[in-house]
Amino acid sequence: MRRHAAQIRHPIQRPHETTMERTLSRNEAKVILDLEWRGQKTVTLAELREKLGASEGYARLLAHRLVKKGWLERLRPGLFQLVPAGRGREGVADTHPLTAGAVLVDPYFFSFGTACTYHGLTEQVFAEVYLACQERRRPETIRGKRYVFVYVPEERFFGFEETAVLGQVVQMATVERALLDAIDRPRYAGGIGEVFRIAARAAPRVSWEALLDLLREWRSSALVQRLGYFLDLHGVDVRDDVRAAMLELVLPQSKIQLGSRRKWGTTGKLVRPWNVVENLPRDVFTPKGEKPRRRVVFPSKRRDR
Repeated sequence: MRRHAAQIRHPIQRPHETTMERTLSRNEAKVILDLEWRGQKTVTLAELREKLGASEGYARLLAHRLVKKGWLERLRPGLFQLVPAGRGREGVADTHPLTAGAVLVDPYFFSFGTACTYHGLTEQVFAEVYLACQERRRPETIRGKRYVFVYVPEERFFGFEETAVLGQVVQMATVERALLDAIDRPRYAGGIGEVFRIAARAAPRVSWEALLDLLREWRSSALVQRLGYFLDLHGVDVRDDVRAAMLELVLPQSKIQLGSRRKWGTTGKLVRPWNVVENLPRDVFTPKGEKPRRRVVFPSKRRDR
């Protein structure tokens, strides 16, 4: 019996390809309509086999046809992203790097340089997209964009919230979490020099209470010490009770190096009360000629953003 195509005919034109109709055969429609009804944004070959009750070979063939027709986009081997009917007659795929990254791993949230850019804490343009996740994974390149997966243990998987990007909900680090992640692992935020500038831009934006809550849950003396060091360096006017709360989180006799010990060594000026050793030249993060920023006061309550 001859198969009937579903009544969806959207002609599309792709580079170096002949014009095709964005049609759906009966089995193709079964897959696409099921994804649409479920609100499912991605599908794997294994899921295609299950939906169709078919062999792996047929699932691959059907996926290939749906990619060619513009209904699916191949993200990586065995993983495809739906290009819904709402994308119009040409079936234009979503090329925003955040919406693509949101389907690569679960659970996740965007942080480090990516979240700092989103919140306006940096002017640096990052070639990579940084995702915090609970897996140790190699970077992936999707649509020419490199995605870096930063392992974060389950007990520190907090400090993020839902935000909309082009109508799609993604998980994004809060301003406070983005700041702490940048300080904790500068290599994912442009290096320590850029983190110095991120701290200055974050100061008037964050909620001090929210930041303290994150620090208490994080339980890292070194993170508190580096944060306190940067706040003092920028002349941030911290209330006495807040400063005391931070110092209580610092382990007795804890002494840390500001920069990488492998790169900069272990010696340098000891800055109190945070016991941070300036083991790198200060002009690494305060270029010559740059004037100290004016004193900044953290707001006591989160401002509406």
